[in-house]
Amino acid sequence: MRRFFITLALIVCCVAGFTQNSVQYNIEPAIVTIQDDYVRTWKRLGEVDGYRIQIAAVTGTNSKSTAENERFLFRSRFPETPAYISYMEPYFRIRVGNYKTRLEAYFALVEIRTAYPNAYIIPDKITYSE
Repeated sequence: MRRFFITLALIVCCVAGFTQNSVQYNIEPAIVTIQDDYVRTWKRLGEVDGYRIQIAAVTGTNSKSTAENERFLFRSRFPETPAYISYMEPYFRIRVGNYKTRLEAYFALVEIRTAYPNAYIIPDKITYSE
């Protein structure tokens, strides 16, 4: 009989201990302040080192309009990915994406190569986003 009551008491304690329905986090105000400062600082920087994918480099007659057309075609195929045109003599380069890591850029490259087989990853300054 004694064993029965001990077992019953243990079951009641276990059930009472595991029936908690909510979790409350007590976050220090200083941690929230530090986190907000971190986000504000990175937003002020604007550009950080990262990666982009270069899909084309155009030179020659009408190269600017060709680059703009290529950018438009890319945006119609991949509307979620930003595309940028930059000029470094004698090329207009079309680069896409804002990737913080090379691995992140690689996963996007696999998808982009279906439409642009000569695309490749290149280090670049990227626009910071949360």
